[in-house]
Amino acid sequence: MKEGVQKVLAAARFTKLDRVLKSVSDRIAEPPTIDPIWPLPRCSGGLSNRQIREEFGKYDLWHYAYSFEGGPSFSARHNDPDQLTEVSERPLQRFRHFMPFLLASNNGSLRGKRILDIGCNSGFWSIQCALLGAEVVGFDGREELIRQADLIKSIVGVEKVEFRCFDFWDMSPQRLGGTFDVVLNLGVLYHLTDPLKALQLTKSMARQDIVLDTEVYPSSDSVIKLYWEDAIDIRNALKSGVVAHPSKSSIELMLRHIGVATSFEIPLRTTNMPADYLDKRRASWLIKVA
Repeated sequence: MKEGVQKVLAAARFTKLDRVLKSVSDRIAEPPTIDPIWPLPRCSGGLSNRQIREEFGKYDLWHYAYSFEGGPSFSARHNDPDQLTEVSERPLQRFRHFMPFLLASNNGSLRGKRILDIGCNSGFWSIQCALLGAEVVGFDGREELIRQADLIKSIVGVEKVEFRCFDFWDMSPQRLGGTFDVVLNLGVLYHLTDPLKALQLTKSMARQDIVLDTEVYPSSDSVIKLYWEDAIDIRNALKSGVVAHPSKSSIELMLRHIGVATSFEIPLRTTNMPADYLDKRRASWLIKVA
């Protein structure tokens, strides 16, 4: 009798969850398209074209390509390049893919939202969010990337963005002055050893939304594939060692395990996307924490 009641209650909980998930997906199924702010604006009285080129030239490696209004453009440069990372359009395509869903989830605006950009690299996503009115904190484990991010910040002239240097596993609400309305976990998960623990830590930083964008192991099974990754490039793990690539279904199981309110895989709405998304080797989720 007791077992039967437990099964009925469990079924009721999952039925309710299915209705919530359907409600979320219906509400944000087709948000309007949004373009990134690009080329990036420049603040009045800031660095000249020559000075910008000189500052960019101080760094051998850049993960993102940059273009500025009325001024120079710069290509991405890597020690370990591939056909995906060298495409300057890639972050702009990714922005058009998942940012409309994040804005739709926040009534069309990020103004006044407190946003955390995990593994911010040179600040591409932080700067975009700040230009949309958010208050942003970005962090990365490499000091040179924080210097690059501060350079981009100074050229654009945004004020409500702060960049800090520390390791992913040192992230905490205490260290960062509390939790955030939105947490961006973009291109980070597959550079870490323990995706479940990483998702739990990410959830602990968020009070509303998480955007998760990650490589996935191409399998219909709930599996996690282990790889060795050398720390030879600014887009790689901070230290050489084992990294984990979960499949889509394993990510969804882990999200269920850590107790998020809802999760919604963001659909591809165009073929004008990087090849890894089209080949189902990368995916994005909008996650509601509460």
